[in-house]
Amino acid sequence: MFYKYKVVDVISIKPRMFKEGLEKAAYMQLIEKYVGVYDKDLGYILMISEPKVDPLGKIIAEDGSSNHKVEFYAYAYKPLKGEVVEGEVVGIENFGIFVRLGPVDALVHKSVLMEDSSVDINKIEGLVVGRNSGYVIRKGDVVRARVLDYSPPTGLSLMKIALYMKSRFLGKVDYILENVSRKGVSREEEGS
Repeated sequence: MFYKYKVVDVISIKPRMFKEGLEKAAYMQLIEKYVGVYDKDLGYILMISEPKVDPLGKIIAEDGSSNHKVEFYAYAYKPLKGEVVEGEVVGIENFGIFVRLGPVDALVHKSVLMEDSSVDINKIEGLVVGRNSGYVIRKGDVVRARVLDYSPPTGLSLMKIALYMKSRFLGKVDYILENVSRKGVSREEEGS
């Protein structure tokens, strides 16, 4: 899920950045400090906006930096277990597919890829075919899935997200739309 947070912090502006002006220097420091970083409470921070810098800062004698209180908005991505997401298929491997969810790629294991009992994966042609249904998923297709689990990044490892697509109303979006328009949907099924 994507979030917008209001953040208050103190930013340290180095003397070499004084010539940039307070607002620009603070914005550059905020981007360097936050954008592309994973925070356990906020998630992956994608961008910041609307920084408001207190013009009265405190000078640190040791290095000459000027420290200023700053308020800004941080836009972040953090998955929720059970959340339904849509993304583009960006990779096909022998063990499943990778789906791009904004800033991260998530894995759908071949065992939970389709309602079919088994699938054939052709890594060279970049496609997955359901043995019973004949449904095809290719690189570039848009799919809908449910977040099964995730683990935040640790050390040098990236965030890992496991997705599930073996259910009605999950899978390749084109097939979902085709099934809904062909069969219709009852009120009870909409909630499932």
